[in-house]
Amino acid sequence: MVGRLVAVVLLAVTGVLAVLVERPPDAVPATAPPAGFSAERAATVVDTLAREPRPVGSPASDAARDALVVRLRAEGLDSRIEATAGMAAEDGEVRAARVDNVVATLPGRDPSGAVVLMAHYDSVGAGPGASDDMSGVATVLETLRALRAGPPLRNDVTVVLTDGEEAGLLGARAWVREELVGSRPTVVLNWEARGVEGPSLLFETSPGNGGLVDAWADAVPSPRGDSSLVEIYRFLPNDTDLSPVLDAGRPGMNAAFIGRPYQYHSPGDVPAALSRASLQNHGGNALALTRALGDRDLAPLDPAASGAPAGDDRTYFSVLGRLVTYPSGWAGPHAGLALLLVVGLALLARQRRRATIAGVLAGAGLFLLALVAAVAAGLGLWAALVAIRPSYGDTGPFLGRPLLDEIAAGVLALLVVTLVVGAQRRRPGAVAACCGSLLVLALLTVALAVVAPGSVFLLGWPVVGLALGLAAVLAVGDRPWLAVPALVVGAAPAAALLVPFAVASYGVAEVSDGLPVAVFVLLGVPVAAALSALPRPGAVRGFALPILALGAVVVLAGAGLLVDRPDAATPQGSHLAYVLDADTGVARWVTTDGAPAAWTRGYAPDPPAPLAAWPDGDPVGSGPAPVLGVPAPAATAVRTPGGLRVQVSSPRGAPTVLLRSELPASAVTVTYPGRPSLSVSPGDGPLRVRLDDVPPEGAVVDLRLPGPAALRVDDESHGLAVVPGWTPRPPELRQARGNRSDLVVLSRRVVVP
Repeated sequence: MVGRLVAVVLLAVTGVLAVLVERPPDAVPATAPPAGFSAERAATVVDTLAREPRPVGSPASDAARDALVVRLRAEGLDSRIEATAGMAAEDGEVRAARVDNVVATLPGRDPSGAVVLMAHYDSVGAGPGASDDMSGVATVLETLRALRAGPPLRNDVTVVLTDGEEAGLLGARAWVREELVGSRPTVVLNWEARGVEGPSLLFETSPGNGGLVDAWADAVPSPRGDSSLVEIYRFLPNDTDLSPVLDAGRPGMNAAFIGRPYQYHSPGDVPAALSRASLQNHGGNALALTRALGDRDLAPLDPAASGAPAGDDRTYFSVLGRLVTYPSGWAGPHAGLALLLVVGLALLARQRRRATIAGVLAGAGLFLLALVAAVAAGLGLWAALVAIRPSYGDTGPFLGRPLLDEIAAGVLALLVVTLVVGAQRRRPGAVAACCGSLLVLALLTVALAVVAPGSVFLLGWPVVGLALGLAAVLAVGDRPWLAVPALVVGAAPAAALLVPFAVASYGVAEVSDGLPVAVFVLLGVPVAAALSALPRPGAVRGFALPILALGAVVVLAGAGLLVDRPDAATPQGSHLAYVLDADTGVARWVTTDGAPAAWTRGYAPDPPAPLAAWPDGDPVGSGPAPVLGVPAPAATAVRTPGGLRVQVSSPRGAPTVLLRSELPASAVTVTYPGRPSLSVSPGDGPLRVRLDDVPPEGAVVDLRLPGPAALRVDDESHGLAVVPGWTPRPPELRQARGNRSDLVVLSRRVVVP
């Protein structure tokens, strides 16, 4: 028992240390040397320009745009505003807007191409976007200032501060369409945020990232992130401004910090919430990487422009603060080695009469059941929390004070592990259970080598280490003083790699998706089974530990509900909007909240039901509202040889106009005055066209829409203070995150024969 306790303590210390070393470095003061990056200097940009929401085309966005031009010119650069238009068709909706990208270039002494520093200066309507993404803008500006204070670089450094990212990456799409053309090698470095703290993670790269990752690994002072994030992100539907760059086949890298996502896209994304340490990590890496790429030949990094041979991918990850990189082509041999070692371990266990082949297969089956049970338990924990506090279904999955619930999820994983390992203690036995779980992990590693080679390390090294460690335990026999150190060394890769991954998995969706529980079980079952396989079994028996764990889960979750009550420090999101049907003259307050707070319910007490004037389509709670004396959106529709032309505008000055139809359109063309016309194919579903930053004179939409059409035209503006009877939310509530709360919507029908 002493040996087991020592092993558990050493592995726990390894896992905790692996988490702690991932913390970002301390912020550097404004008195730092001018050629270095200072978070305190960069923060002045955030403090000045992130005081209010800046949705595309808003006065606040225009003011930020002009201020950025002034700042770049103060650095001696010939900055310019690229006034154009952007358009995209995503998720069944066409989105378009006028966009004003801010662009400037620091010339190189003998350029082989350009290093592009990219960030977006717009925000969602709900919050001022101090982290998302004024922190990225500040990173770029402070990096540029530091570069000018140091020796000139070989390559050009181009600053691209995009507009309309939150409206569909529209500024980046326009820049790629109009500027990222030709045969000039270019590397794009995009700086983002999905929270307000945490390390700056390299989470996305272009394919063939070997040269980029090598430069990053050699140059950046605090490298964080790993190639498993790159592989995962390639399978996700999420996008950033780097996405159009990668779609164009050009190279780039994406970095973001994601800690405390409760404030993401919310009124809480204010300068005071932004971690200066995260900003320092972001900027220190940006400066070092720009200097490294700024002095090398960029042609090999951009084969699409230079015609150079395509590069290979690199696997990269950190172990206790030390970065490891090697070619991802090693993934296949690595996975094969892991599987071979597990098969050898099973044969050794059979030869030593510690396991049978049937027992190993039974252990594999039970391990798979444990993973399924872990996911189910995690989902059940979230379902119980929502059942007790229904507002979590609206405001989740990110909680204001999630720590106790996160610990509860970890203890829930311990409950599953103890039940599974305890059930296998006698049959098929601890050794067979460990071999079986490692067999499953080895087979998963082989699958990853085929579909996501950059993530093989995450399971491959734990499998190799545990297989070798348990083989050593079997080899030394009844000698704990040799078996315990061998097992600790063998299990160390699992603790060092999977504990940080499990902790980081909370950042995906907190405890709502069962992922943290599953990862902890994936780590815990083989390690616990290996500990049980040590010689001289301990005396712990029965269900004492599982019962204690279950009680701890209940206590922690209950305490979490008590601690995470809405208050002025961590207010609950509350969705409310105003809709006026101009055809009927009926106005309604609406809410998408399934469990609205008392303040929200006071405006919208009726149960959810469809509302034709509400543009998002889903049933909404509603209540009577006063009628605003403002004009409805203007729309003039005429038949054309190709379909239908609609001239739209908002006489009341709303910045957003929507066109909706139950009929699909095979093509949509949008023309803003003085901006280029753009066309897309929206798909086969009902037509939805969202136009942002519509000028007073309006915009023209050409639809390939044959036959009679009934269109719904809406205009939208942010801010409910214009509606009589509206009062501000109480301190424990705040506007719901994103762009769809606190809207004033006017809607009308247009019928075209």
